[in-house]
Amino acid sequence: MAFREVYRKGRHHYLYERESYWDPKLRKVRKRTLRYLGPCDARGRLRAPPSVRVDSLHSSFPVGPLAVLYAAARDLHVVDRVEEVLEVERSEASLLLSLALSQAIHRLPLSRVPDWIVRSPLPRWEAFDPAGIDRAVLDTALGRLSRLLPTRDWDHRGFDLQRVLTRSWRNGSREPATCYYDITKQAYYGTECPWAEVGHDPAIGAIGSVVGFGMVVSRDHHHPVLCRPLPVSQSDSVSLATTLEMLRGFGLGSITLVVNRGIVSRENVTRVVGAGHHLLGMVRGWTEETRRYATRWTEEGLERPEHVVARSHGNAAYARGFTAPLFGQPKVRVVVVSDARRRVEERQSRDLLVQELTGHPPRGRLGEIRHELGRVAVPSVGRRGFRVDRVALERERKLDGRFLLFHTDPTVPAAEVFRTYFQKDAIEKVFRTAMGPLSLGPLRYRRRDRIEAYATVVYLAYLLWSWSQRKLESKYPGRTLEEAFHTLGEVAWIRFGAGKSVREWTTRLTEEQAGLLSALGAMPYLPVP
Repeated sequence: MAFREVYRKGRHHYLYERESYWDPKLRKVRKRTLRYLGPCDARGRLRAPPSVRVDSLHSSFPVGPLAVLYAAARDLHVVDRVEEVLEVERSEASLLLSLALSQAIHRLPLSRVPDWIVRSPLPRWEAFDPAGIDRAVLDTALGRLSRLLPTRDWDHRGFDLQRVLTRSWRNGSREPATCYYDITKQAYYGTECPWAEVGHDPAIGAIGSVVGFGMVVSRDHHHPVLCRPLPVSQSDSVSLATTLEMLRGFGLGSITLVVNRGIVSRENVTRVVGAGHHLLGMVRGWTEETRRYATRWTEEGLERPEHVVARSHGNAAYARGFTAPLFGQPKVRVVVVSDARRRVEERQSRDLLVQELTGHPPRGRLGEIRHELGRVAVPSVGRRGFRVDRVALERERKLDGRFLLFHTDPTVPAAEVFRTYFQKDAIEKVFRTAMGPLSLGPLRYRRRDRIEAYATVVYLAYLLWSWSQRKLESKYPGRTLEEAFHTLGEVAWIRFGAGKSVREWTTRLTEEQAGLLSALGAMPYLPVP
Protein backbone atom coordinates (compact mmCIF):
# COMPACT_ATOMS: atom_id res chain seq x y z
CA MET A 1 0.00 0.00 0.00
CA ALA A 2 1.43 3.41 -1.00
CA PHE A 3 2.14 6.15 1.54
CA ARG A 4 4.00 9.45 1.67
CA GLU A 5 7.26 9.93 3.50
CA VAL A 6 9.37 13.04 4.22
CA TYR A 7 13.15 13.00 3.82
CA ARG A 8 15.28 15.68 5.44
CA LYS A 9 18.56 16.83 3.95
CA GLY A 10 20.16 19.68 5.85
CA ARG A 11 17.50 22.34 6.35
CA HIS A 12 15.42 21.14 3.40
CA HIS A 13 12.63 18.55 3.26
CA TYR A 14 11.55 16.43 0.29
CA LEU A 15 8.39 14.37 -0.16
CA TYR A 16 8.36 10.88 -1.76
CA GLU A 17 5.66 8.36 -2.44
CA ARG A 18 6.72 5.00 -1.00
CA GLU A 19 5.30 1.53 -0.54
CA SER A 20 6.03 -1.47 1.68
CA TYR A 21 6.55 -4.96 0.28
CA TRP A 22 7.63 -8.37 1.50
CA ASP A 23 11.12 -9.49 0.46
CA PRO A 24 11.01 -13.33 0.35
CA LYS A 25 14.81 -13.55 0.17
CA LEU A 26 15.48 -11.48 3.29
CA ARG A 27 12.18 -12.61 4.84
CA LYS A 28 11.23 -9.17 6.05
CA VAL A 29 9.23 -6.11 5.02
CA ARG A 30 11.12 -3.50 2.98
CA LYS A 31 10.25 -0.13 1.48
CA ARG A 32 10.80 1.22 -2.02
CA THR A 33 10.31 4.57 -3.73
CA LEU A 34 7.51 4.91 -6.23
CA ARG A 35 8.02 8.55 -7.24
CA TYR A 36 9.42 11.89 -6.12
CA LEU A 37 6.67 14.40 -5.31
CA GLY A 38 8.73 17.56 -4.71
CA PRO A 39 10.12 19.84 -1.95
CA CYS A 40 7.95 20.19 1.19
CA ASP A 41 7.91 21.53 4.74
CA ALA A 42 8.57 19.49 7.87
CA ARG A 43 4.93 18.39 7.98
CA GLY A 44 4.95 17.07 4.43
CA ARG A 45 3.08 19.94 2.76
CA LEU A 46 4.34 20.46 -0.80
CA ARG A 47 5.98 23.79 -1.51
CA ALA A 48 6.22 23.33 -5.31
CA PRO A 49 5.94 20.55 -7.89
CA PRO A 50 9.17 18.80 -9.05
CA SER A 51 11.29 20.93 -11.36
CA VAL A 52 11.99 18.11 -13.86
CA ARG A 53 10.16 18.81 -17.10
CA VAL A 54 9.66 16.43 -20.01
CA ASP A 55 9.70 18.44 -23.22
CA SER A 56 9.65 15.63 -25.80
CA LEU A 57 10.01 11.90 -26.21
CA HIS A 58 13.12 11.12 -28.23
CA SER A 59 12.77 7.34 -28.59
CA SER A 60 11.50 4.13 -27.08
CA PHE A 61 13.27 0.80 -27.54
CA PRO A 62 12.08 -2.66 -26.28
CA VAL A 63 14.97 -3.72 -24.11
CA GLY A 64 13.82 -6.54 -21.78
CA PRO A 65 14.91 -9.68 -23.74
CA LEU A 66 17.94 -7.85 -25.17
CA ALA A 67 19.23 -6.97 -21.68
CA VAL A 68 18.79 -10.58 -20.55
CA LEU A 69 20.76 -12.06 -23.46
CA TYR A 70 23.40 -9.33 -23.21
CA ALA A 71 23.87 -10.22 -19.53
CA ALA A 72 24.48 -13.83 -20.65
CA ALA A 73 27.06 -12.61 -23.17
CA ARG A 74 28.86 -10.73 -20.40
CA ASP A 75 28.81 -13.85 -18.19
CA LEU A 76 30.44 -15.84 -20.98
CA HIS A 77 32.87 -13.05 -22.03
CA VAL A 78 31.68 -13.50 -25.61
CA VAL A 79 33.15 -10.26 -26.98
CA ASP A 80 36.53 -11.05 -25.37
CA ARG A 81 36.53 -14.51 -26.93
CA VAL A 82 35.58 -13.16 -30.36
CA GLU A 83 38.28 -10.50 -30.17
CA GLU A 84 40.87 -13.08 -29.18
CA VAL A 85 40.00 -15.89 -31.62
CA LEU A 86 39.24 -13.80 -34.71
CA GLU A 87 41.98 -11.25 -34.00
CA VAL A 88 39.69 -8.28 -34.63
CA GLU A 89 39.12 -4.90 -33.00
CA ARG A 90 36.73 -4.85 -30.08
CA SER A 91 34.19 -2.79 -32.03
CA GLU A 92 34.03 -5.48 -34.72
CA ALA A 93 33.70 -8.19 -32.07
CA SER A 94 30.78 -6.22 -30.63
CA LEU A 95 29.14 -6.18 -34.07
CA LEU A 96 29.30 -9.98 -34.26
CA LEU A 97 27.67 -10.15 -30.84
CA SER A 98 25.02 -7.74 -32.12
CA LEU A 99 24.30 -10.11 -35.03
CA ALA A 100 23.84 -13.00 -32.60
CA LEU A 101 21.53 -10.89 -30.42
CA SER A 102 19.50 -9.87 -33.45
CA GLN A 103 19.24 -13.53 -34.45
CA ALA A 104 18.02 -14.50 -30.97
CA ILE A 105 15.42 -11.74 -30.69
CA HIS A 106 14.24 -10.55 -34.12
CA ARG A 107 16.27 -12.30 -36.85
CA LEU A 108 16.41 -9.10 -38.87
CA PRO A 109 17.88 -9.08 -42.41
CA LEU A 110 21.36 -7.56 -42.61
CA SER A 111 20.00 -4.43 -44.28
CA ARG A 112 17.92 -3.62 -41.17
CA VAL A 113 20.42 -4.60 -38.48
CA PRO A 114 22.46 -1.32 -38.63
CA ASP A 115 19.41 0.79 -37.76
CA TRP A 116 18.48 -1.63 -34.99
CA ILE A 117 21.98 -1.36 -33.50
CA VAL A 118 21.90 2.46 -33.61
CA ARG A 119 18.54 2.62 -31.81
CA SER A 120 19.50 -0.03 -29.23
CA PRO A 121 21.61 0.52 -26.09
CA LEU A 122 24.31 -1.80 -27.50
CA PRO A 123 26.66 1.07 -28.49
CA ARG A 124 26.41 2.40 -24.93
CA TRP A 125 26.89 -1.01 -23.33
CA GLU A 126 29.87 -1.87 -25.53
CA ALA A 127 31.26 1.67 -25.81
CA PHE A 128 31.56 1.82 -29.61
CA ASP A 129 30.58 4.48 -32.12
CA PRO A 130 27.51 3.38 -34.13
CA ALA A 131 28.20 5.92 -36.87
CA GLY A 132 29.14 4.37 -40.20
CA ILE A 133 27.63 0.94 -39.49
CA ASP A 134 26.00 -0.40 -42.65
CA ARG A 135 25.47 -3.72 -44.39
CA ALA A 136 28.99 -3.70 -45.87
CA VAL A 137 30.49 -3.41 -42.38
CA LEU A 138 28.36 -6.34 -41.16
CA ASP A 139 29.35 -8.38 -44.23
CA THR A 140 32.98 -7.78 -43.35
CA ALA A 141 32.34 -8.94 -39.79
CA LEU A 142 30.66 -12.12 -41.05
CA GLY A 143 33.64 -12.71 -43.31
CA ARG A 144 35.83 -13.09 -40.23
CA LEU A 145 33.97 -16.31 -39.37
CA SER A 146 34.49 -18.05 -42.72
CA ARG A 147 36.41 -16.97 -45.83
CA LEU A 148 38.40 -18.25 -48.76
CA LEU A 149 42.07 -17.28 -48.42
CA PRO A 150 44.26 -16.19 -51.37
CA THR A 151 45.86 -19.65 -51.12
CA ARG A 152 42.40 -21.08 -51.98
CA ASP A 153 42.17 -22.70 -48.57
CA TRP A 154 39.15 -22.15 -46.33
CA ASP A 155 39.67 -20.27 -43.08
CA HIS A 156 37.00 -21.59 -40.69
CA ARG A 157 37.53 -19.22 -37.76
CA GLY A 158 33.88 -19.58 -36.80
CA PHE A 159 34.42 -23.19 -35.79
CA ASP A 160 37.50 -22.10 -33.82
CA LEU A 161 35.25 -19.65 -31.99
CA GLN A 162 32.72 -22.41 -31.28
CA ARG A 163 35.53 -24.56 -29.89
CA VAL A 164 36.78 -21.81 -27.55
CA LEU A 165 33.29 -20.90 -26.32
CA THR A 166 32.42 -24.57 -25.76
CA ARG A 167 35.57 -25.03 -23.73
CA SER A 168 34.72 -21.84 -21.81
CA TRP A 169 31.23 -22.88 -20.67
CA ARG A 170 32.32 -26.46 -20.02
CA ASN A 171 35.09 -25.31 -17.66
CA GLY A 172 32.54 -23.78 -15.32
CA SER A 173 29.96 -26.52 -15.70
CA ARG A 174 29.34 -29.90 -14.13
CA GLU A 175 27.78 -31.25 -17.29
CA PRO A 176 28.36 -35.00 -17.79
CA ALA A 177 30.36 -36.15 -20.79
CA THR A 178 27.18 -36.91 -22.73
CA CYS A 179 25.93 -35.04 -25.81
CA TYR A 180 22.97 -35.28 -28.16
CA TYR A 181 23.47 -35.17 -31.91
CA ASP A 182 20.83 -34.71 -34.59
CA ILE A 183 20.29 -33.19 -38.03
CA THR A 184 17.58 -30.84 -39.29
CA LYS A 185 16.77 -29.52 -42.76
CA GLN A 186 15.88 -25.91 -43.50
CA ALA A 187 14.30 -24.48 -46.61
CA TYR A 188 16.58 -22.47 -48.91
CA TYR A 189 15.03 -19.51 -50.73
CA GLY A 190 17.29 -18.67 -53.60
CA THR A 191 18.55 -19.81 -56.97
CA GLU A 192 22.06 -21.03 -56.26
CA CYS A 193 23.99 -22.17 -53.16
CA PRO A 194 26.70 -24.85 -52.75
CA TRP A 195 25.06 -26.14 -49.56
CA ALA A 196 21.49 -26.27 -50.94
CA GLU A 197 20.25 -29.51 -52.49
CA VAL A 198 16.94 -31.09 -53.35
CA GLY A 199 15.47 -32.88 -50.35
CA HIS A 200 12.48 -33.22 -48.06
CA ASP A 201 11.42 -29.89 -46.59
CA PRO A 202 9.77 -30.64 -43.19
CA ALA A 203 8.13 -27.20 -43.11
CA ILE A 204 5.91 -27.95 -46.11
CA GLY A 205 6.08 -31.75 -46.06
CA ALA A 206 7.25 -31.91 -49.67
CA ILE A 207 10.37 -31.92 -51.82
CA GLY A 208 12.20 -28.62 -52.07
CA SER A 209 15.59 -26.92 -51.91
CA VAL A 210 17.01 -27.43 -48.40
CA VAL A 211 20.20 -27.03 -46.37
CA GLY A 212 21.08 -29.48 -43.59
CA PHE A 213 22.31 -28.42 -40.16
CA GLY A 214 23.89 -30.74 -37.61
CA MET A 215 23.94 -29.74 -33.95
CA VAL A 216 25.55 -31.25 -30.86
CA VAL A 217 24.24 -30.11 -27.47
CA SER A 218 25.02 -31.01 -23.86
CA ARG A 219 22.78 -33.35 -21.89
CA ASP A 220 21.62 -31.36 -18.88
CA HIS A 221 21.48 -27.69 -19.83
CA HIS A 222 21.42 -28.17 -23.61
CA HIS A 223 24.27 -25.75 -24.26
CA PRO A 224 25.53 -26.01 -27.85
CA VAL A 225 28.80 -27.84 -28.48
CA LEU A 226 28.81 -27.58 -32.28
CA CYS A 227 26.58 -26.20 -35.05
CA ARG A 228 27.53 -26.84 -38.68
CA PRO A 229 25.90 -26.91 -42.12
CA LEU A 230 25.64 -30.24 -43.95
CA PRO A 231 24.91 -31.25 -47.54
CA VAL A 232 21.51 -32.94 -47.61
CA SER A 233 22.79 -35.73 -49.87
CA GLN A 234 25.56 -36.63 -47.42
CA SER A 235 24.83 -39.94 -45.72
CA ASP A 236 24.43 -40.17 -41.96
CA SER A 237 27.62 -42.21 -41.78
CA VAL A 238 29.70 -39.55 -43.53
CA SER A 239 28.16 -36.66 -41.59
CA LEU A 240 28.71 -38.48 -38.29
CA ALA A 241 32.33 -39.23 -39.22
CA THR A 242 33.11 -35.59 -40.00
CA THR A 243 31.30 -34.47 -36.85
CA LEU A 244 33.47 -36.82 -34.78
CA GLU A 245 36.56 -35.34 -36.41
CA MET A 246 35.43 -31.84 -35.45
CA LEU A 247 34.68 -32.91 -31.88
CA ARG A 248 38.16 -34.41 -31.68
CA GLY A 249 39.53 -31.10 -32.95
CA PHE A 250 37.56 -29.36 -30.19
CA GLY A 251 39.66 -31.31 -27.71
CA LEU A 252 36.72 -33.33 -26.35
CA GLY A 253 37.85 -36.62 -24.89
CA SER A 254 35.70 -39.70 -24.48
CA ILE A 255 32.05 -38.67 -24.64
CA THR A 256 28.78 -40.51 -25.05
CA LEU A 257 26.91 -39.48 -28.17
CA VAL A 258 23.14 -40.02 -28.05
CA VAL A 259 21.54 -40.27 -31.49
CA ASN A 260 18.14 -41.03 -32.98
CA ARG A 261 17.27 -44.31 -34.65
CA GLY A 262 17.97 -43.01 -38.14
CA ILE A 263 21.69 -42.70 -37.39
CA VAL A 264 22.07 -46.09 -35.67
CA SER A 265 23.87 -48.64 -37.84
CA ARG A 266 26.72 -51.12 -37.52
CA GLU A 267 28.98 -48.79 -39.51
CA ASN A 268 28.25 -45.75 -37.33
CA VAL A 269 28.70 -47.70 -34.10
CA THR A 270 32.10 -48.86 -35.36
CA ARG A 271 33.04 -45.28 -36.28
CA VAL A 272 32.09 -43.85 -32.89
CA VAL A 273 33.81 -46.56 -30.88
CA GLY A 274 36.87 -46.34 -33.13
CA ALA A 275 37.09 -42.61 -32.40
CA GLY A 276 37.26 -43.33 -28.66
CA HIS A 277 33.66 -42.36 -27.84
CA HIS A 278 30.53 -44.26 -26.86
CA LEU A 279 27.18 -44.42 -28.67
CA LEU A 280 23.75 -44.69 -27.09
CA GLY A 281 20.63 -45.29 -29.14
CA MET A 282 17.60 -47.41 -29.93
CA VAL A 283 17.75 -50.54 -32.06
CA ARG A 284 15.64 -50.11 -35.19
CA GLY A 285 13.94 -53.03 -36.89
CA TRP A 286 13.97 -56.65 -35.79
CA THR A 287 16.44 -59.40 -36.62
CA GLU A 288 16.53 -62.90 -35.19
CA GLU A 289 19.24 -61.74 -32.81
CA THR A 290 17.39 -58.67 -31.54
CA ARG A 291 14.09 -60.59 -31.28
CA ARG A 292 15.85 -63.09 -29.07
CA TYR A 293 17.25 -60.30 -26.92
CA ALA A 294 13.88 -58.54 -26.60
CA THR A 295 12.10 -61.73 -25.45
CA ARG A 296 14.86 -62.78 -23.07
CA TRP A 297 12.50 -62.35 -20.09
CA THR A 298 8.83 -63.05 -19.66
CA GLU A 299 6.52 -60.28 -18.50
CA GLU A 300 6.78 -61.61 -14.92
CA GLY A 301 10.58 -61.62 -15.07
CA LEU A 302 10.83 -58.12 -16.54
CA GLU A 303 8.00 -56.14 -14.99
CA ARG A 304 9.19 -56.16 -11.40
CA PRO A 305 9.53 -53.24 -8.91
CA GLU A 306 13.34 -53.26 -9.07
CA HIS A 307 13.24 -52.62 -12.84
CA VAL A 308 10.66 -49.82 -12.96
CA VAL A 309 11.73 -46.47 -14.45
CA ALA A 310 9.77 -43.22 -14.57
CA ARG A 311 8.65 -41.70 -17.83
CA SER A 312 7.36 -38.24 -18.58
CA HIS A 313 3.77 -37.23 -17.73
CA GLY A 314 3.75 -39.57 -14.73
CA ASN A 315 3.95 -42.80 -16.75
CA ALA A 316 6.29 -45.68 -16.01
CA ALA A 317 8.08 -48.46 -17.88
CA TYR A 318 10.36 -51.36 -17.01
CA ALA A 319 14.01 -51.60 -18.10
CA ARG A 320 16.34 -54.53 -17.53
CA GLY A 321 19.81 -54.83 -18.99
CA PHE A 322 22.41 -57.41 -19.82
CA THR A 323 25.70 -57.60 -21.73
CA ALA A 324 25.75 -59.16 -25.19
CA PRO A 325 27.38 -58.73 -28.63
CA LEU A 326 25.65 -56.25 -30.92
CA PHE A 327 26.55 -54.21 -34.04
CA GLY A 328 29.86 -56.05 -34.30
CA GLN A 329 30.91 -55.06 -30.78
CA PRO A 330 31.70 -57.98 -28.44
CA LYS A 331 30.26 -56.37 -25.27
CA VAL A 332 27.39 -53.93 -25.38
CA ARG A 333 24.89 -52.99 -22.69
CA VAL A 334 21.55 -54.12 -24.12
CA VAL A 335 18.44 -52.85 -22.31
CA VAL A 336 15.05 -54.46 -22.79
CA VAL A 337 12.29 -51.92 -22.18
CA SER A 338 8.65 -52.85 -21.64
CA ASP A 339 5.92 -50.21 -21.75
CA ALA A 340 2.64 -51.64 -20.48
CA ARG A 341 0.52 -48.89 -22.04
CA ARG A 342 2.20 -49.32 -25.40
CA ARG A 343 1.78 -53.12 -25.13
CA VAL A 344 -1.96 -52.84 -24.60
CA GLU A 345 -2.37 -50.42 -27.52
CA GLU A 346 -0.32 -52.56 -29.94
CA ARG A 347 -2.05 -55.79 -28.90
CA GLN A 348 -5.54 -54.35 -29.08
CA SER A 349 -4.87 -52.78 -32.47
CA ARG A 350 -3.66 -56.10 -33.93
CA ASP A 351 -6.46 -58.12 -32.34
CA LEU A 352 -9.05 -55.77 -33.82
CA LEU A 353 -7.52 -56.30 -37.27
CA VAL A 354 -7.65 -60.09 -36.84
CA GLN A 355 -11.25 -59.88 -35.70
CA GLU A 356 -12.15 -57.63 -38.66
CA LEU A 357 -10.63 -60.22 -40.96
CA THR A 358 -13.06 -62.91 -39.71
CA GLY A 359 -15.94 -60.82 -41.04
CA HIS A 360 -16.53 -59.70 -44.63
CA PRO A 361 -14.30 -56.66 -45.26
CA PRO A 362 -14.42 -55.16 -48.79
CA ARG A 363 -11.64 -56.04 -51.23
CA GLY A 364 -9.98 -52.63 -50.91
CA ARG A 365 -9.87 -52.97 -47.14
CA LEU A 366 -8.26 -56.43 -47.40
CA GLY A 367 -5.05 -54.90 -48.77
CA GLU A 368 -4.92 -52.42 -45.92
CA ILE A 369 -5.40 -55.15 -43.31
CA ARG A 370 -2.64 -57.26 -44.85
CA HIS A 371 -0.26 -54.30 -44.82
CA GLU A 372 -1.06 -53.43 -41.19
CA LEU A 373 -0.69 -57.03 -39.99
CA GLY A 374 2.78 -57.26 -41.54
CA ARG A 375 4.59 -60.54 -40.72
CA VAL A 376 1.45 -62.01 -39.21
CA ALA A 377 -0.24 -62.14 -42.65
CA VAL A 378 1.12 -64.91 -44.92
CA PRO A 379 0.06 -65.82 -48.51
CA SER A 380 -2.74 -68.35 -48.76
CA VAL A 381 -5.06 -69.73 -51.43
CA GLY A 382 -8.55 -68.29 -51.20
CA ARG A 383 -10.65 -65.18 -51.74
CA ARG A 384 -8.54 -63.09 -49.38
CA GLY A 385 -5.18 -64.26 -50.70
CA PHE A 386 -3.62 -64.44 -47.23
CA ARG A 387 -4.22 -65.84 -43.76
CA VAL A 388 -3.14 -65.14 -40.18
CA ASP A 389 -0.11 -67.18 -39.14
CA ARG A 390 -0.88 -68.16 -35.54
CA VAL A 391 2.78 -68.95 -34.75
CA ALA A 392 3.89 -65.55 -36.07
CA LEU A 393 1.02 -63.92 -34.18
CA GLU A 394 2.26 -65.41 -30.91
CA ARG A 395 5.82 -64.23 -31.63
CA GLU A 396 4.58 -60.70 -32.27
CA ARG A 397 2.53 -60.73 -29.06
CA LYS A 398 5.72 -61.42 -27.08
CA LEU A 399 7.23 -58.23 -28.59
CA ASP A 400 4.24 -56.01 -27.87
CA GLY A 401 5.29 -52.88 -25.98
CA ARG A 402 8.96 -53.83 -26.07
CA PHE A 403 11.98 -52.18 -27.64
CA LEU A 404 15.74 -52.33 -27.23
CA LEU A 405 18.17 -49.62 -26.16
CA PHE A 406 21.93 -50.07 -26.28
CA HIS A 407 25.04 -48.40 -24.90
CA THR A 408 28.52 -49.32 -26.14
CA ASP A 409 29.77 -48.90 -22.54
CA PRO A 410 28.70 -52.21 -20.93
CA THR A 411 29.17 -50.87 -17.38
CA VAL A 412 26.29 -48.36 -17.52
CA PRO A 413 23.17 -49.50 -15.56
CA ALA A 414 19.95 -50.10 -17.47
CA ALA A 415 18.04 -47.31 -15.67
CA GLU A 416 20.76 -44.79 -16.57
CA VAL A 417 20.67 -45.86 -20.23
CA PHE A 418 16.89 -45.39 -20.23
CA ARG A 419 16.96 -41.95 -18.57
CA THR A 420 19.75 -40.66 -20.78
CA TYR A 421 18.11 -41.80 -24.02
CA PHE A 422 14.73 -40.33 -23.26
CA GLN A 423 16.30 -37.01 -22.37
CA LYS A 424 17.12 -36.81 -26.07
CA ASP A 425 13.91 -34.83 -26.39
CA ALA A 426 16.34 -32.03 -25.51
CA ILE A 427 17.75 -31.99 -29.05
CA GLU A 428 14.22 -31.84 -30.46
CA LYS A 429 13.47 -28.90 -28.16
CA VAL A 430 16.71 -27.29 -29.32
CA PHE A 431 15.62 -27.53 -32.96
CA ARG A 432 12.13 -26.28 -32.07
CA THR A 433 13.76 -23.26 -30.42
CA ALA A 434 16.17 -22.83 -33.33
CA MET A 435 13.34 -22.94 -35.87
CA GLY A 436 10.97 -20.89 -33.67
CA PRO A 437 12.35 -18.08 -31.48
CA LEU A 438 15.81 -18.18 -33.11
CA SER A 439 14.46 -18.48 -36.69
CA LEU A 440 17.12 -20.83 -38.08
CA GLY A 441 15.38 -20.82 -41.46
CA PRO A 442 14.44 -20.12 -44.15
CA LEU A 443 17.85 -19.29 -45.59
CA ARG A 444 18.69 -16.72 -48.23
CA TYR A 445 22.51 -16.68 -48.15
CA ARG A 446 24.00 -17.81 -51.45
CA ARG A 447 27.67 -18.21 -50.69
CA ARG A 448 29.27 -21.16 -48.93
CA ASP A 449 31.18 -18.95 -46.52
CA ARG A 450 28.04 -17.05 -45.49
CA ILE A 451 26.17 -20.28 -44.67
CA GLU A 452 29.11 -21.44 -42.51
CA ALA A 453 29.33 -18.04 -40.82
CA TYR A 454 25.58 -18.15 -40.22
CA ALA A 455 25.97 -21.52 -38.42
CA THR A 456 28.30 -19.84 -35.92
CA VAL A 457 25.88 -16.92 -35.47
CA VAL A 458 23.15 -19.49 -34.66
CA TYR A 459 25.57 -21.21 -32.24
CA LEU A 460 26.14 -17.89 -30.46
CA ALA A 461 22.43 -17.08 -30.35
CA TYR A 462 21.54 -20.46 -28.92
CA LEU A 463 24.38 -20.35 -26.38
CA LEU A 464 23.04 -17.05 -25.01
CA TRP A 465 19.52 -18.49 -25.03
CA SER A 466 20.42 -21.75 -23.23
CA TRP A 467 22.65 -19.93 -20.71
CA SER A 468 19.78 -17.59 -19.85
CA GLN A 469 17.37 -20.54 -19.62
CA ARG A 470 19.75 -22.19 -17.16
CA LYS A 471 19.82 -19.08 -14.95
CA LEU A 472 16.04 -18.78 -15.15
CA GLU A 473 15.47 -22.39 -14.06
CA SER A 474 17.65 -21.90 -10.97
CA LYS A 475 15.23 -19.20 -9.73
CA TYR A 476 11.98 -20.14 -11.48
CA PRO A 477 11.92 -23.95 -11.99
CA GLY A 478 9.66 -25.07 -14.81
CA ARG A 479 9.44 -21.66 -16.47
CA THR A 480 10.70 -21.27 -20.03
CA LEU A 481 12.73 -18.37 -21.36
CA GLU A 482 10.14 -17.78 -24.07
CA GLU A 483 7.51 -17.23 -21.35
CA ALA A 484 9.85 -14.88 -19.50
CA PHE A 485 10.49 -12.89 -22.69
CA HIS A 486 6.76 -12.53 -23.19
CA THR A 487 6.57 -10.90 -19.74
CA LEU A 488 9.62 -8.72 -20.39
CA GLY A 489 8.52 -7.68 -23.89
CA GLU A 490 6.88 -4.50 -22.54
CA VAL A 491 10.04 -3.27 -20.79
CA ALA A 492 11.33 -0.32 -22.82
CA TRP A 493 14.33 2.00 -22.70
CA ILE A 494 12.96 5.54 -22.93
CA ARG A 495 14.91 8.63 -24.02
CA PHE A 496 13.17 11.94 -23.39
CA GLY A 497 14.07 15.62 -23.44
CA ALA A 498 14.18 17.50 -20.13
CA GLY A 499 15.24 21.10 -20.61
CA LYS A 500 18.55 21.15 -22.44
CA SER A 501 19.42 17.52 -21.68
CA VAL A 502 18.30 14.08 -22.77
CA ARG A 503 17.46 11.72 -19.95
CA GLU A 504 17.15 7.94 -20.08
CA TRP A 505 14.83 5.77 -18.05
CA THR A 506 13.20 2.36 -18.09
CA THR A 507 9.45 2.01 -18.07
CA ARG A 508 8.11 1.31 -14.62
CA LEU A 509 8.69 -2.37 -13.83
CA THR A 510 6.10 -4.66 -12.37
CA GLU A 511 7.15 -6.83 -9.46
CA GLU A 512 7.31 -9.85 -11.80
CA GLN A 513 9.44 -8.02 -14.37
CA ALA A 514 11.84 -6.77 -11.71
CA GLY A 515 12.18 -10.29 -10.30
CA LEU A 516 12.91 -11.81 -13.70
CA LEU A 517 15.45 -9.14 -14.65
CA SER A 518 17.24 -9.53 -11.33
CA ALA A 519 17.30 -13.34 -11.56
CA LEU A 520 18.71 -13.16 -15.09
CA GLY A 521 21.37 -10.60 -14.19
CA ALA A 522 20.04 -7.88 -16.51
CA MET A 523 19.24 -5.16 -13.97
CA PRO A 524 22.75 -3.56 -13.97
CA TYR A 525 22.37 -2.73 -17.68
CA LEU A 526 19.11 -0.80 -17.34
CA PRO A 527 18.66 2.84 -16.25
CA VAL A 528 16.30 2.06 -13.36
CA PRO A 529 16.23 3.74 -9.91
